[in-house]
Amino acid sequence: MEGADTMNENEKRKHKRALVKLKVEYRGKSFWQMVEAQDLSAGGMFIATEKVEPAQTKIEVMFELGKENKKTIRAEGVVAWNRTQSIKTADGEVLPAGMGIMFTKITPFLSKQFIDDMIKNSGG
Repeated sequence: MEGADTMNENEKRKHKRALVKLKVEYRGKSFWQMVEAQDLSAGGMFIATEKVEPAQTKIEVMFELGKENKKTIRAEGVVAWNRTQSIKTADGEVLPAGMGIMFTKITPFLSKQFIDDMIKNSGG
């Protein structure tokens, strides 16, 4: 899946992303596991895992956001792309194995705005 990393990430994205370290409960077709999200936007997230699902697989994720007023967010989505193993870029950065998830439904309804506000406030 090397082609997905060659396009400028900002050209492909509708939503601003924030780099995060966030525990996520993930349920896919083949796996149920706790994983770590490494970036998040109102439109999706990247989760780092060695156990990747094929592209277009429907998944569910659940995670908490916020420091004082934590909000539990549930989202349905699809695997937009996957990286089955870690790779090293030309500049030496290591990109972990994992999946890019595109949200198709997110609840509660105001969660997209909550995520956007969190990213805006973090300078993302």
